[in-house]
Amino acid sequence: MCNMAKIVCENCGTSYKYEIAKSMEICPVCRKNLWDNEENDDAGNSSIQEEPEDGLMYFDQIMIFEKKPENSGVLTYCNECKQMDSLDLDLFDKIVDKEYVILKEDITLTCRGCGKEHKPRKILYKSKDSYAPPLPRCPACNSMILKKISTGSKVLAAATVGVFALPYNSKTFECKNCGYRF
Repeated sequence: MCNMAKIVCENCGTSYKYEIAKSMEICPVCRKNLWDNEENDDAGNSSIQEEPEDGLMYFDQIMIFEKKPENSGVLTYCNECKQMDSLDLDLFDKIVDKEYVILKEDITLTCRGCGKEHKPRKILYKSKDSYAPPLPRCPACNSMILKKISTGSKVLAAATVGVFALPYNSKTFECKNCGYRF
């Protein structure tokens, strides 16, 4: 059974999620038995309707950095074009990790890739299907916000301080959160 299925009361038309309706016998709105007709039984399921997935955007990860809170945010992605985006934490009323986030009243969210607008205020958690290799993380603070140390800066360091630039030149990334080089 899909977790998006719902039961509709034949008498008043009120809909309930299937998981909730399984534990109920009587509709709280009209006091009619939800399982009266054969259409709502577990075998038939003909009045169980599939809900379309709400929204265009999903979030994949919530990142909160204590040392540099300006880098904190929610990583979202568009289900249509798979474009990733990072949104600041101050755009949200409520954040429930691994479940959902709710945008503030006056915030509208538009995908940067395809330009479609995300209508509901609620953004559901859904891990992004990815076949790309995992991104590097800082070994000190586990942050993914990294800066690649360019070859030009390594050459400049070697030219200015000579042999003493060897520890700097052997590193590939610098963490923007804690400053650790690895």
